[in-house]
Amino acid sequence: MIFNLSSARALLNALDRSQAVIEFKPDGTIIRANNNFLALMGYELSEIKGKHHSIFAEPGFAQTGEYKKFWHDLAEGKHQVAQYKRIGKGGKEVWIEASYNPLIGIFGKPYKIVKYATDVTERTLKNAQYEGQIKAIGKSQAVIHFDMNGNILMANQNFLDAMGYTLAEIQGRHHSIFVEKGHEESPEYRAFWDKLKRGEFDAGQYKRIGKNGKEVWIEATYNPIFDDSGKPFMIVKYATDITNRKLKDAERDGQIEAISKSQAVIHFDMDGKILTANRNFLDVMGYELAEIEGQHHRIFVKPGDANAPDYKAFWQNLRNGKFQTGEFERLSKTGDSVWIQASYNPILDPDGKPYKVVKYASDITKEVRQRQKFNILSLVADGTDNSVIITDADGHIEYTNPGFTKLSGYTADEVVGRKPGHFLQGPETSQETVSRIRDYLRREEPFYEEILNYAKNGTPYWISLSINPIRNRSGEVERYVSVQANVTNTKQKSLAFDMKLNAIGQANAIAEWDLNGRFLDANTLLKDLSKGAFDQGLTVVLGKEDRQGLKSGQPLRREIEWKTDTGSLWFDAVFSVLNDYEGHPERIMMCGVNVSDRRTAVEESSSALTEVVETGNQITAIGETIDQIANQTNLLALNATIEAARAGAAGAGFSVVANEVKSLASQTSEAAGDIGGLVAENNRKLDLLTSYLTKLNRKEEAA
Repeated sequence: MIFNLSSARALLNALDRSQAVIEFKPDGTIIRANNNFLALMGYELSEIKGKHHSIFAEPGFAQTGEYKKFWHDLAEGKHQVAQYKRIGKGGKEVWIEASYNPLIGIFGKPYKIVKYATDVTERTLKNAQYEGQIKAIGKSQAVIHFDMNGNILMANQNFLDAMGYTLAEIQGRHHSIFVEKGHEESPEYRAFWDKLKRGEFDAGQYKRIGKNGKEVWIEATYNPIFDDSGKPFMIVKYATDITNRKLKDAERDGQIEAISKSQAVIHFDMDGKILTANRNFLDVMGYELAEIEGQHHRIFVKPGDANAPDYKAFWQNLRNGKFQTGEFERLSKTGDSVWIQASYNPILDPDGKPYKVVKYASDITKEVRQRQKFNILSLVADGTDNSVIITDADGHIEYTNPGFTKLSGYTADEVVGRKPGHFLQGPETSQETVSRIRDYLRREEPFYEEILNYAKNGTPYWISLSINPIRNRSGEVERYVSVQANVTNTKQKSLAFDMKLNAIGQANAIAEWDLNGRFLDANTLLKDLSKGAFDQGLTVVLGKEDRQGLKSGQPLRREIEWKTDTGSLWFDAVFSVLNDYEGHPERIMMCGVNVSDRRTAVEESSSALTEVVETGNQITAIGETIDQIANQTNLLALNATIEAARAGAAGAGFSVVANEVKSLASQTSEAAGDIGGLVAENNRKLDLLTSYLTKLNRKEEAA
């Protein structure tokens, strides 16, 4: 390209038409300015020609070393380019992007300075608006930037504090340092980053790992930021700590838009007039933007409140740049109350002055109404003597009434935020009951139980416990209401009765039949004794007459035979009719003492005694036989003596034998008499023993 004088002049003319141009001497004295510059600054040429450049500088800036160096460098021929804040006529603030160009003379020294400037006031103020919003959001949010591959570019202090790192420890590293080990290789994690690389928004709750394995749960949005060609070049993540529910991050238009997806957002000027509102806000309040744009914030408040000193002070604080947050009652288009959790954030301009207010809000109408219902319920609960506990959906106590304090000894301040089971249960509390209660709560079902609790002073007490879930309109459990009554005295009596029944059941055989005689159940003792054959109908156990007597309501005592697989058992049993709650006969119960061994012993003893008596009788018969033999022997001896006397001397020897036989017969007769006497005495004693056994058996039956 040939560059000649004609071309140069054409170029200068083009610049003069499109740029604000002003010329200075090397010392800063104004030589000339074109119409663009004069229009920008609001002057006529005659008002500025011959004056120093410092008339465009802020008051006091011309005396600074920085300003003096600026002109010294220009006088030395050094080119200057930057964005500058200048003051026009009447104090008008003007932001320009300008180049100060020294023109060098034939001796190598600048002979004048030509400045070409572009008005960037509107852009600068807009950027200041963005920066103000970002700073407002960044005060309470955690922000981190990634490139499109997931490498960390920067993070704010809130994010670093939450994760426990310094920026130097994470800058340049991949996002995967924040996920659980192994998760970075999962298909889900790869799909997550593929989605972001496509420029798609992602939001949810995430478990992240901080320094030294610290677990951090966040509610976050991952927001692709697009360049001028519409391609994503950076990911900005905004994170909120779930426990605090505070916003953690934002950045310029993309950041504010990301928050706007889940928040109700409205902008006001410093007088309270509405500039704009997002769809979430309009839906909550029931308006369209055209209906509220330009109107004052007071259209959302009750008429009486709009003129109140507190409302005026509220807006004065915002105009003073003071952040406002809290719960507010507002009116929708239909006049209905809408409760919001909101923050009003003054946005500052480049000079630090608030120029508008951005409000971020969440609709908490349902929560407030539930809280109001809860307060009414609390008033009702305060009037009852029973213990009442109200918990949140996770079981943490929100409210206790005076009845709870009276019963347990704990005050509300001591237990709010805690779980009842953590301090009311003790060493003797049934873990089976606790497990049942947990199952009911897990299934979100109402239930009734009795459980042993412990007072603050360690005293155990029994309560009847009724717990009911409270659900919202969506059917989700929001709270549990527990009503408890002290049943210690009743429970102790019941336990004592149960112990007595248990003792009876361990020592006695118990069986039950329905009124038709069908077997229902037997206790363990009877089942063990029966060895499998315990389900006998009542007709097997009792006769018809006895069964009819039972149905009339009269108890019956019988010694019964109970058939088993291996034989029979005998029970001294009492039969009774059990009634239901209305007094109607319901079933028949037997309670019996096992007398099988006693009956067997008596029978065996009687049999043995009979055998002994029979043996005694046999001995008596033998004695009688011996006595007869003795008599015959004695008679034989007498005959022998007579024959010896007849024989004379020849019968002397025979006489001696006869005397010996006679003596033996006498001894035999005496022995037979002794045997008879002993047998008679033995029979008398056996009869007496039989009588004693019979009496003993009768006494046991009577018992």
